[in-house]
Amino acid sequence: MDKLNVSQVKRERSAKKHSVYLHIKQTVQSYPWNWPVLGMLPGVLVRLSRIDDIISVLEKNNLTFLLKGPWFAKMDMLFTVDPANIQHMLSSNFSNYNKGPEFKELIDVFGGSILIADGELWKNLRMSSQAILSRQGFQNMSMSVTTSKLKDVLLPLFSRFSEDGTILDLQEVFQRFMFDTTLVTTIGSDPQSLSTEMPELELAKALENAGEAIVFRHFIPRFMWKFQTWMGLGQATKLIDAGATFDRVCAKYILAKRKEIQEIDHHHDHPDGESEDVLTYFMNLDTSKYELLKPSDDKFLRDTIVASILAMRDTTSTALTWFFWLISENPYVEAKIRQEINTNLPKAESSQERSWSAIDRKDYLNKLVYLHGALFETMRLYPPIPFECTSPIKSDVLPSGHRIEANFSIIIPIYLMGRMKSIWGEDALQFKPERWISETGKLRHEPSSKFFVFNSGPRICPGKNLAMLVMKNVVVEILQNYDIKLVKGHKVKPKPRLVLQMKHGLRKHFGYLHIKQTLQSYHWNWPVLGMLPAVPLWLNRIDDLIWVIEKNNLTFLFKGPWFTRMDMLFTVDPANIHHMLSSNFSNYIKGPEFREIVDVFGNAMFNTEAELWRNLRMSTQVILSRQSFQNFSMSVTTSKIKDVLLPLLSRFSEEGTIVDLQDVFRRFMFNTTVVTTVVSDPQSLSTEMPEFELAKALEDAGEAIVIRHLIPRFVWKFQRWMRLGQEKKLIEAGATFDRVCAKYILAKREEIRAQEIDHHHDHSDEESEDLLTYFIKLDTSKYELLKPSDDKFLRDTILASIVAMRDTTSTALTWFFWLTSKNPHVEAKIRQEINTNLPKAESSQERPWSANDRKEYLNKLVYLHGALFETMRLYPPIPFERSSPIQSDVLPSGHRIEANFTIIIPIYLMGRMRSIWGEDAVEFKPERWISETGDLSLLPSSLHLTPVQEFVLVSI
Repeated sequence: MDKLNVSQVKRERSAKKHSVYLHIKQTVQSYPWNWPVLGMLPGVLVRLSRIDDIISVLEKNNLTFLLKGPWFAKMDMLFTVDPANIQHMLSSNFSNYNKGPEFKELIDVFGGSILIADGELWKNLRMSSQAILSRQGFQNMSMSVTTSKLKDVLLPLFSRFSEDGTILDLQEVFQRFMFDTTLVTTIGSDPQSLSTEMPELELAKALENAGEAIVFRHFIPRFMWKFQTWMGLGQATKLIDAGATFDRVCAKYILAKRKEIQEIDHHHDHPDGESEDVLTYFMNLDTSKYELLKPSDDKFLRDTIVASILAMRDTTSTALTWFFWLISENPYVEAKIRQEINTNLPKAESSQERSWSAIDRKDYLNKLVYLHGALFETMRLYPPIPFECTSPIKSDVLPSGHRIEANFSIIIPIYLMGRMKSIWGEDALQFKPERWISETGKLRHEPSSKFFVFNSGPRICPGKNLAMLVMKNVVVEILQNYDIKLVKGHKVKPKPRLVLQMKHGLRKHFGYLHIKQTLQSYHWNWPVLGMLPAVPLWLNRIDDLIWVIEKNNLTFLFKGPWFTRMDMLFTVDPANIHHMLSSNFSNYIKGPEFREIVDVFGNAMFNTEAELWRNLRMSTQVILSRQSFQNFSMSVTTSKIKDVLLPLLSRFSEEGTIVDLQDVFRRFMFNTTVVTTVVSDPQSLSTEMPEFELAKALEDAGEAIVIRHLIPRFVWKFQRWMRLGQEKKLIEAGATFDRVCAKYILAKREEIRAQEIDHHHDHSDEESEDLLTYFIKLDTSKYELLKPSDDKFLRDTILASIVAMRDTTSTALTWFFWLTSKNPHVEAKIRQEINTNLPKAESSQERPWSANDRKEYLNKLVYLHGALFETMRLYPPIPFERSSPIQSDVLPSGHRIEANFTIIIPIYLMGRMRSIWGEDAVEFKPERWISETGDLSLLPSSLHLTPVQEFVLVSI
């Protein structure tokens, strides 16, 4: 968690800061929907970035879930993490389960290797692989190669980077390290990819491209990637090129090895077979023992080379990367590992004091039980291979009760399995190496059907023990020589690949590691589905999406599925925005589709058009511009701050309570907004944090409306008709809006009626009226389209006011405090500005301020104003805007837009565009809003301003 310092304002300058923790609650999404035609595909696209939701779905379905794909795509799959099912499929009933023809076709680029083989061929490959991996000579050679690479290449490289203060990507370093060691043990040749120059090798690049393309194949219908392969399009091109690279490079290795063996035969100088590399071993294979293997066939040898590299390079380098990140996040674990190393590997016995034999080294490494547990725990949470596929030869019934037909696809999501509370306990998400240590201090065994990282049953990884020794060897050498720390602010998340690598690498420092960000290739436009399958990739790759829009001159046409009318134009071009929202304003409206999407809010100002919008706009401006209403709002806000918010924060601070600031600000703004709207205080902000049905309904409605934007109209229309999923929540939210607002309106009408009857009542000046009172008394001769006598109109007005002020302000405050906590120099400048302009003698604790006094002083806080603008530039409360032309038009960017076409302005992305904000666009710099004279520098309002903007900023 990130700490936020929340200081209670006190008279003394020496007041201490109390720390509360910012906590964000993740809402568990509802069960994925099964729609006509598309099956569960839209739900999957929405949930790919919500791992907690997918875990919840599996937990609710007893660890096994049937995914229904589109009707026409044959993409139905059974997902299971049930250990009983896994034990049944991969051990008890092993002979009935294989990789299946569909899986083999998906990864056909790797040929007939042990990774995808079945039946007798697999048995031959398995036995021959076990034979070489179990040889003492081969294990010693592998340890010797690894140790040599560590001492002669990796550690000197680290030393150089450390001395230079160079930022480095550990993930790339480990990939190159394992690529070199794997090639040496596989073919006896060192590619020397690990060096200060970090050269790009075509074989390594081809492996990356192949892995990416194969994952891509898993998520789209078979006919689509078949069509791409036939046409040579997109990822298919990469896979074809990768296959050609495998053939060409491996052919060179095989030719060189055959010549080497011939020369050895000619000189009769045969080395000990125990220390042969993998390629030599398979070329000399005894075919009488392994009848289905063909050492004379270059294709067989090519597949063997590629399989060896995949099995050793990617898995080990990935596990090491996640391990070093996890121990940097858990320093107590690192401390225990160092202690174990120092205890078992004392200085006098270190590699710097004497030369170790491979056997000595293995003996010492096997004593490092806690390190072993930490590596197992790393792979439990971040398994190198994130999922496994299998398929029954004959129909079967799993222990979970699911009947599976022959050749049906079964997926074991290993990444999710390691996070299941029903399997690993309530602390499943915690990094706890202790779970692998028994009470006697020895390694605790977990069945492979539960800890599936090394596969299970007969297919369990034959190189498991050797891989663990290699990883321990690397960890020990690095920790004995370096302190490694994560670069501040570096984002760590997995990326979708066959191997669970880090999306942005691992930036660390010994010094501090740095990663090169790879720009993703241009998105794909596929037959039938358009660009829809690329959406989950873009949602997880904001940097790439920014790059795509920049590359397309700030305007990009999104092509939706053919049958859904989901084509949209995305633009962040200020010229386009000025044209649509200013120069040609009368031609651009929200559009009927948008009004239908947000129909639960009725005819609010943010979704109306033409004369009705003008009436609402003008009437709203009148009350918001009244001095007394602004004073009333300031008084309510100040009272809530002093009487509720600050005492609550003080209590949390004194008790050291963990609190969610986002929830606090949302409740604070809910209270103040409802008071200024209907003069009724819901008192939702208190130590009990009660749930209010109106606030909950607003949350549910907002969530459902976002879903409506992301899925075809006919889907959510069908859901609404059937009262399913989010649409059911939206119907219930609408009913809550009607019921609660009806109470407010009835109470307000009775209050006004009582005032009119009581002739002796001291009527307050209309200037200080709340919003509901103002609109009930509205002069209809000025605003002919507004109907203050209609409860529906008043209901929509109440909702619009709460939505406009509560969510926007609370969201801006949350991001502001997070950004200032991450940028202490900005916080210091804001405090300095406050102290300079609001001296103690003038503080609210010395004398009561009038609203005018307070506004006058707040308006002097220019740097604070800039910091708030900068917050909303990077994290705009409303992340996107929608518009549509009444008549066809041509934008300044040259794009012709037909009538009623959907145009999206992604405001969140706009604030990150270098071509708009400069090379420092992603940096938090309030200074960009300050002119040379120290005044606020207002930039063009292509970032559209609302009529409540100034009111909202003063409240913040």
